This record gives sequence, structure tokens and C-alpha cells, in this order.
Amino acid sequence: MMFSGGVYSQPEEEITQPPDSLQNTEPDSLQNTEPDSLVAEEIEIPIEDVPPLTIPNDPADVLEVFFGALKTGDTFMISELISSDGLDEIDIMLEILQENLDDATLSRLNTAGYTVTADEIEDWSPMEYLTSTIVLPVMKARYSIYEMQIGDYSDRGNELTIPVVFSTATGLELSYQAILRKEDNQWKVTNFMGLNSFP
Repeated sequence: MMFSGGVYSQPEEEITQPPDSLQNTEPDSLQNTEPDSLVAEEIEIPIEDVPPLTIPNDPADVLEVFFGALKTGDTFMISELISSDGLDEIDIMLEILQENLDDATLSRLNTAGYTVTADEIEDWSPMEYLTSTIVLPVMKARYSIYEMQIGDYSDRGNELTIPVVFSTATGLELSYQAILRKEDNQWKVTNFMGLNSFP
């Protein structure tokens, strides 16, 4: 997206003292118009010029990026950094939702911000359930009030339990243990605060 603007100059002999107020002093012929020479041109950026997104693999970096993605509703990063075991946990919640999908439940989901029909929910995969949920304003608001401090941990084997503390500006602190698993040589999140309590 490109923005354009222009500065209009008057011939030197027409310059007058600045007014005492912020009223519009441009001549009527220049008000609400834009010279053809200042019209914005659309510029296409080749896809190859867009820098690729970097997927972190250091456990602490994975947690930081995952937490940031939850704050902003970044479905790409969440889908890249959730483990298969994490999706299995979400699948359990999805099955419960699908088994209890009545008018009252659908109304509650609509109130939470979901914009899907009962038929669409019946066809959801765990990943679709996850990505449809993290973009909800109520979910982003849930995480946006927190800062996260990562505690000490030891990198052992293919599973890590990392202590974290979530804190708010009011001084509230919540301790939690995030669980990461290594899949195809990539650290991914299996358990994280709030991922087992969707609206």
C-alpha cells in the first residue's frame, strides 16, 4: 500500500502572513482536489522479494514466538509450532464440542465470535478448530494482558518442561509449566496456558 500527498506552493508574490487560526486558507480551486501528477500508482512487490518467516527452534524462542502469536492471532506461527500431541489434546475438546452441538452451544459460540455453522463445525479438523479459535478477539485479549518470563530448564531428550511466569501490569502472577516436544528436529509446543480452555 502506498500513500501519496502533496504540498501546494503559491507564487512568491501571493504569500501573505499566516492566519491566527488553523482555518483552511487554500484557494477554492485547490480545495478537495489533487493534481494528476500526485495520484498514487500501484506498485507490485514480487513475491520473491518478501523475506521468508523464520521458524525458531531454540526452546525459549519457540515459547516467545508462540506466546506472541497467541497475542496477535498469528495462525501461521501457531500451526507451525503446535505439536501433534498438542493437536491431539485439541481434538479431544473438538470431539466433545461436536457431540454436544445444539442450538444453545452454537449460540454461545456465536457470542464468543465464531462465524461458522453447525455443519462446518462437524467438518472441522483439530487444526481448523485451533486456528478459528486463536483469531477470536476474546482469545487475543486473554493473552494480551500478560508478559511472560521463562525460567531455567535443562535440554534433555525430546521433551522439555519449562517453567514460565505470566504477569500483568497490576502485579498478578501465574506460574505455569509449558511442555515442548521435538518433532522432526523441531521444538513444538504441546501444552501452554489457555490451550485447553477455549471459549
